[in-house]
Amino acid sequence: MGRKIEVILFIFLFNFSVCPSTIRLYIFTSPDCSHCRIIYPENLNQLSKKVNCKIEAKYFDINQIENYKKLIELEERYKDTDNELPVVFIGEYVLGGEKEIKENFERIIKEYAQKNGIDWPEQVYRTSSSTESEKGEKVPIYIGFFCDLRCKECDRVFYLLNYLKKKYPNLIIKEFNLKERENKIIFEAIAEKIKIPENKRLIPATLIIGSDYLQQKDINLKNIENILKKYEKTGSICIWELNKEEFEKAAKNIVARFKSFRIFTVCFAGLIDGVNPCAFAVLVFFISFLTIAKKKREEILLIGFSFMIGVFLIYFLIGAGAFSFLSQFTHYKVFSRVLNILVGLVAIILGFFSFSDFLKARKGYIKQIKLQLPKSIKTKINSTIIKKMNLSNYIFGAFLVGVIVSILEFSCTGQVYLPTIVFVLNQLDFKKIGYFYLFLYNLFFISPLFIILLLSYLGTNSQKLSQFASKNLPIIKLLLSLFFFSVGIYLLL
Repeated sequence: MGRKIEVILFIFLFNFSVCPSTIRLYIFTSPDCSHCRIIYPENLNQLSKKVNCKIEAKYFDINQIENYKKLIELEERYKDTDNELPVVFIGEYVLGGEKEIKENFERIIKEYAQKNGIDWPEQVYRTSSSTESEKGEKVPIYIGFFCDLRCKECDRVFYLLNYLKKKYPNLIIKEFNLKERENKIIFEAIAEKIKIPENKRLIPATLIIGSDYLQQKDINLKNIENILKKYEKTGSICIWELNKEEFEKAAKNIVARFKSFRIFTVCFAGLIDGVNPCAFAVLVFFISFLTIAKKKREEILLIGFSFMIGVFLIYFLIGAGAFSFLSQFTHYKVFSRVLNILVGLVAIILGFFSFSDFLKARKGYIKQIKLQLPKSIKTKINSTIIKKMNLSNYIFGAFLVGVIVSILEFSCTGQVYLPTIVFVLNQLDFKKIGYFYLFLYNLFFISPLFIILLLSYLGTNSQKLSQFASKNLPIIKLLLSLFFFSVGIYLLL
């Protein structure tokens, strides 16, 4: 009998010793969180088998007020606030967002598995005291939240506002999507009233309470409740109610500020695109052909203007089409981010190529530069000029040449044009101004052609123009490189 008891006891102790450790954790998610699948039960089961431990998880949907409150309280206890979803509390650690979880979750699980597991995170109990606002104030406090669906800082704020609505029944909260023209004007008018600095206007993830405001990382429960205390007895006015004069003034302010901030970049892009080697070579050949054809100076000027109109029209239509098409999708956060990353990376790569071309051009290795039209397209362009300019109507022929040449050389000049279009799309302002900027870009794009025509009219021959282009090619390539790097970094960040 004693022998049987010893065997049973041995088996029990053996099973107990090899029983996998248990790791318990809290996971805060939302049904509309696309990143939360990384921490779904099936993924936890796979990890538990890999590490040889038992993972027990409690899931909390933060759309429910009690769960959101628990999240806030735990974050304050752990001194780690404003985490992106999903949020995982495990032992002494807090992991917020897909990136943190991918980088650290498995390591932490292994750490606690070696320590024979970990119990549920220490719970924070609700304090017994309650504020007047929790009991329900009759005095209304108006809160305006200005957001953009592409802004990742806005995501967490939506849940926070949902929590505040339930906790403080006296709050009247309205969301303003900054993709809409009217909402931009409302933001500007409010900013003018409460003296928000110009460099902080039209920024998504801005919360305005009375004459106070919070932006992006500063938007958290503690800061909001500190502001609410200021208005708990008096309430606040409805900040988004504007008269006609305020609305019109705000609209004018936005246009003026937008132009002053962005106009130089767009005009500079058009100018350096107009003098890049691809476009310049075409212009010199065009002038050279007209000279050989023994056209008078007045005729060259007239034909040149017709050519310019053809170039301008096609480039503007291409840009307007791309701008209109892409603007339909920029309110989709994922599309907008992917577009910025792709164009930004392309711009950075072009920046390196342009800088490499700058070094080669400075040493005189003109034929070795990378960013230029392929020889086959150059031949096609020259052939088009010769054939079409032999038409009886030279003016119509020049216009037709401008149209065809613009399409053929777009593979080269579009390297600057498309990043500029995406740059304009990223500005939180009116669509009409976007088209105005495309107009300015193309006006500056054809300005070198106008200068060449003027020089030709004054007696400068094509040989001198070619020498000028070759001499200044390194500077042009360096400017192109700086432009690509600047736009690329801007789009990526």
